[in-house]
Amino acid sequence: ATTKIHRRCYRPSPLLSSKDDEAELLPPCDVVKGPSLLRTTNHRPRPSLLHLPGLRSLPFWSQQMKSKNNENTTAEASTTRVAYQDPSLSWAVQHFESNWETILEEYKKGAPSIPSDYQVDTEHSLHKGSWDWHSYMLKGKRQDIFEKKFPKTAAILQEVREKGLLFEHVPFGYSFFSTLHGNSLIAAHSAPTNLRLRLHLPLIVPTLEKMPSEKDPSTGVPSCGMRVGPITRPWETGRALLFDDSYDHQVWNETDTTRVLLLVDLWHPDVIAQERKDIVALFDHAKKEGWWSAST
Repeated sequence: ATTKIHRRCYRPSPLLSSKDDEAELLPPCDVVKGPSLLRTTNHRPRPSLLHLPGLRSLPFWSQQMKSKNNENTTAEASTTRVAYQDPSLSWAVQHFESNWETILEEYKKGAPSIPSDYQVDTEHSLHKGSWDWHSYMLKGKRQDIFEKKFPKTAAILQEVREKGLLFEHVPFGYSFFSTLHGNSLIAAHSAPTNLRLRLHLPLIVPTLEKMPSEKDPSTGVPSCGMRVGPITRPWETGRALLFDDSYDHQVWNETDTTRVLLLVDLWHPDVIAQERKDIVALFDHAKKEGWWSAST
């Protein structure tokens, strides 16, 4: 049976309130009675395999906002705001940020005792240096060893599963401790699909320095950070980054120390429940027919 989906059109809902802050998120754009139309073709979502039309897209779906701790102090605290104030994604960000210290403690205790399960594939390819994984979910399947070694972190991820947010049962679904060692690089690439959004929860972040940009010596980029579309950002310990990896993106650690984060793939919030069931069924059928294998 064919499911007809009538998608809503959205006026661009800026992630931030001020025009100056909004300008950081995207290149100049023309506003029409629907999505924004970028005036450049350089930074648009371009998944390599499967594209579902009509999904809202931004390179980054999160932004660190500075706010006063209380009315009687000038001190500022950083809070993470999610694009469109999406309730499910906002919950996920708050959920992981509130548990980051527990997750870090388990990583330090458990990760040294088990080998990395990173394997080069068509989606994840290290281009320089060393990259270790300790996976909760590989290609949509949960890994038993993770739950044994990291039970508290597994319980935190289980809560995400119970809310139907985890991008599982699909061969493009991943969740793992990502340990990018010093002087390592993951070159520019785009995800195979726009069905997911990717969350990074930084646990260990090297001390950041500036290094000259190859394109413009007059500017600098973080010595450890990532670029999604036109935007470059560093990681901040305990503060989630939520982004659309169907944009061209790259990651680097040009320091001599290790960067560690928990990576979690989530369903794009515009993919409704019935579509999610249909997408999982599509891949199940492809596997049964021999069109798709676990090693693909």
